[in-house]
Amino acid sequence: MATGAFLGLLQGLFEWLPVSSQGAVTAIANLVLDRDIDEAIALGLWLHLGTSMAAAIAFRAEVLELLREAVRRERPRSPRFDFLVLATAASIVVGLPLVLTLGNLSSRAGSAAMIAVGVAMLFTGAVQLASPRHGTHGEKEIGRGDAVLAGLAQGLATIPGLSRSGLTVAVLLGRGVEREAALRLSFLMSIPAGLGAALIAGFDSNLLTSIEGLVGAFVALAVGLVSIRLLLALARHVNFAAFVLLMGAAIAGGGIWQTLA
Repeated sequence: MATGAFLGLLQGLFEWLPVSSQGAVTAIANLVLDRDIDEAIALGLWLHLGTSMAAAIAFRAEVLELLREAVRRERPRSPRFDFLVLATAASIVVGLPLVLTLGNLSSRAGSAAMIAVGVAMLFTGAVQLASPRHGTHGEKEIGRGDAVLAGLAQGLATIPGLSRSGLTVAVLLGRGVEREAALRLSFLMSIPAGLGAALIAGFDSNLLTSIEGLVGAFVALAVGLVSIRLLLALARHVNFAAFVLLMGAAIAGGGIWQTLA
């Protein structure tokens, strides 16, 4: 139970930053807590249940408006609604096969899987260093291409070490979207994606009925609610690329040590 609470705490803190919460939770569960890699990945996916619910509560006004749009007959829908539908569809195309196969592939890779997580986090840091800091247009000017590319990036971020928020925001900034709009869209995108991945992992690994899993999800929800506003404010002004690169190097080093031990 304490392990679930600790990992839920990490998930609640890291999810809102351009750092891979999935990579951090997976690495700590495997390298520090000595969990099997497939179990560590399942825990990392499952804990998104808590932070997705925290995001839905924090952005409840936007979520309620989107739900109203979904049931209204009036057309056209808002640019935000169309963006999220297309982005979610693109995420499913890429992310669903990864969620279903990642645990098996990683367990076969053994210790090398942790090296891959570290390398993926190094890639995330490099993308953030290269991405522009500001865009030129807001939500009303976003197009289908923006939605598809952001959704594909989110789907790829199912791989531990690739930051969902870091990659989606970088893609949107690269497409010219203003940073404030990119952050808000990125976190709204995370709600259906995180809930879907968490439920698949929960059913597949029995975490839905595990005390450790339920405690972890609850802690992730509680910590996420407290931290989301503060960490979102930091993410608007601070470039975390150097921190991500250091984490990636540490995780890759831990994977190498694990392989040689």
